Amino acid sequence: MTTARYAEQFLLCLLEASGGSLAEFLDPETIMQSARLDMPEKNAILSLLIEQGYVSSGGETRDRPVYALRFTSAGLEHAQHLRRISRSKAERDVYLHNWLVRWAYDNTPAGGSASLQEFAGDEHWWFAGTEVTWDEVFAAVDFLEAENLLAVERIPGRIGVRPTLLGIKFALSRMTLRTFMSTQQPHSSSVTNHFGSIVVQGNATGNNLATGGGNTQTVNQGVDGDALASLVAQLRQIAPTLELSQEDAEELAEEIDTLESEGAEPTRGRRIMRRIARIVTPALPAAAAAGADAAVQAAIAAGTGLFG
Repeated sequence: MTTARYAEQFLLCLLEASGGSLAEFLDPETIMQSARLDMPEKNAILSLLIEQGYVSSGGETRDRPVYALRFTSAGLEHAQHLRRISRSKAERDVYLHNWLVRWAYDNTPAGGSASLQEFAGDEHWWFAGTEVTWDEVFAAVDFLEAENLLAVERIPGRIGVRPTLLGIKFALSRMTLRTFMSTQQPHSSSVTNHFGSIVVQGNATGNNLATGGGNTQTVNQGVDGDALASLVAQLRQIAPTLELSQEDAEELAEEIDTLESEGAEPTRGRRIMRRIARIVTPALPAAAAAGADAAVQAAIAAGTGLFG
């Protein structure tokens, strides 16, 4: 990790130890121990914080190391800011949404995917002086997959992620995700009626047109009905081979029924398929023992391809 990341951890522990006081001098080694930082990093951390004007020293000279320090006003304000955003779910989610796509872009090999497990070793595993959690990372990956920014491969023991075309565009944009997404055109075509004459922008084949003055209708491009029916049939065929618990088997059956009835809407179908994959993937060893693992993997691949 960079010294700046260690310095954020140090500041949070200094804030806790000082109680927010600008007057109290504290031993930096004690803060290092509280922050569980390696002592060899101490001089680099203190030099950076003094240079940034966040702490002042009570004993450093050119020939003598720092033996006590305290917050400056700017340092106290910055530490309080770190504590505030580190405790905010929204701030933590936004951070992961922005960095996971860029991390995947930087770490995905040609023709492959980056192992999500390796994200834990990256400096971006840390946010505002605190570690993120796997629950937060998994939730962020689900969100980015639903937004078509990440393609996700889930197999036992490994989760692979790679940026989609949209994700690559975002990674290269240098924008925040919110700003980038606001620049993207909606994935729909507009059908507008003006004073009795129908004006079609985009292909409206097979869709209903609204008539009458001033009507506007959006035509969404849905999932191919035959492909969806084939996927539902595949899933129902493999379900008995998975040796699921009664609860999981009932949940899978419900999700397949929901996919059949609601999966024609791409975003909805993608979310349902993701839930199905979560139920099915852990059961692959049982399917392999029954000689049905190829069929199970084919069904998962079909769902990924249809809603990818």
